[in-house]
Amino acid sequence: MATVCKGARDNMGIFDLESQFTFYAPHSDLARAGINILIHIVCVPMILFTALILTHGLSNHTLFRFQVPLPAQLGFGKEIDVRVTFPFLYAAGNALYFTILEPGAGMLYAPILLTMGHMSNVLYDTRSGAMQEAAIVFVASWIAQFIGHGMFEHRAPAIFSRLFQSLVLAVFFVWLELLFFLGYRPELHKRLQNAIGRSVLAYRKGLKKGK
Repeated sequence: MATVCKGARDNMGIFDLESQFTFYAPHSDLARAGINILIHIVCVPMILFTALILTHGLSNHTLFRFQVPLPAQLGFGKEIDVRVTFPFLYAAGNALYFTILEPGAGMLYAPILLTMGHMSNVLYDTRSGAMQEAAIVFVASWIAQFIGHGMFEHRAPAIFSRLFQSLVLAVFFVWLELLFFLGYRPELHKRLQNAIGRSVLAYRKGLKKGK
């Protein structure tokens, strides 16, 4: 019975920003290294975007399509033809999940994620070397992540122990860091920082006990 209850709590935590943020924090203590923040800001979104492009190699099937009207003043034509593919659906799913986690930040990030999904379609359809270029940027971004963690944080990237947070939530955590820097919800920022401080302290104590 205790195992079932624990599993239920863990599942509920998937939709709880504070528990996810602090669970990831001991391996992503960005405040310790300013240069590593820049690496995360650039590389984490690039990993997601290039992964969306590379996913077209597995499936480029169009589930359906729709048109988004544009203001004539933009000069891009009357509408955008959006092809709903599995990469686009993944980006849309992330947008929905992030909005559930933190509505304000999620809604601000949703247009960026949807644009990533749409542009992954466009680049795959229009650039003959899109897959090769995406693969190079994808690998280079991961290498930069490993170098950043090794040189500036002296630890392995979170992917080795925080797989879900690293592959799904890292891009949203980077977005939140940017928003907090710009003054977004200071009370939430303070609460998360306090929770992260406790989590990092517990993590370091665990490392000392393991020695």
